[in-house]
Amino acid sequence: MSNKANGQGIYTNIKGARYEGQWKEDQQDGKGLETWPEGAKYEGDYVMSKKEGKGMYTWADGSTYDG
Repeated sequence: MSNKANGQGIYTNIKGARYEGQWKEDQQDGKGLETWPEGAKYEGDYVMSKKEGKGMYTWADGSTYDG
């Protein structure tokens, strides 16, 4: 049995950044939402903990990038 994160889960680091979404072998992999304490967020696809594929990044000032 593996002690690595697999499936759906939430991780919050000591600085307050948070990831909620799919995991595979301790890597963000699949659909997820990442938020940062200053108000920025990214919602979209991850492959091996990298933002890859379709997603939307929103900066703290409300500006967005969708692609």
